[in-house]
Amino acid sequence: MVGAKWKSVTVEENKPYEGIYHAGKEAYLQVIAKEKRETESMRLLEDEQKQRTAMELLEQYMQFKQEAEKDGKKNKKEKDPLKPKHPMSAYLFFTNDRRAALAARNKNLLEVPKITSEEWKNMAEEQKRPYEEMAKKNKEQYALQMEAYKQKKDEEAGHFMKEEEDHMKLQKQEALQLLKKKEKTENIIKVFSFTSFRF
Repeated sequence: MVGAKWKSVTVEENKPYEGIYHAGKEAYLQVIAKEKRETESMRLLEDEQKQRTAMELLEQYMQFKQEAEKDGKKNKKEKDPLKPKHPMSAYLFFTNDRRAALAARNKNLLEVPKITSEEWKNMAEEQKRPYEEMAKKNKEQYALQMEAYKQKKDEEAGHFMKEEEDHMKLQKQEALQLLKKKEKTENIIKVFSFTSFRF
């Protein structure tokens, strides 16, 4: 019904509506352009902030990583060369024994562990017994060496503690001497100020 009326309107009657339409359309396009520009500027601002934040985080990470590497180098526990090595198992004695023979036959070194593993699995208990005896002796020797090592470490720790106690005693004595000096100086000042008031 409205569509049929609109089609019957003449160009002259249509002009005021077209003016309103064009003015509305222009205002709409300006609002849309403004919103689009604001949206684009906000997106650019967010991107810049994200990039700035990412750079700050990267700098913090790099600084943290450098500090961690420095601390890691400082705090990395050095292996004690005097500490006895862990005892070898029967299998390790076997592989050491077989490695030389397999290397002599020009076997690929990467295949040696596979070969020795298969041989060990297929060995009878009687064949494994000599290696198990060697491992047992090695373990006993390790226990003796470890006991001596621990005893030596305990002695060193006791010596260190004694040195630390002696150092603390010296510091306490120095602190007491400083306190006595301070009290003596304060007493001299009191006596001096008391005698100066009397005269």
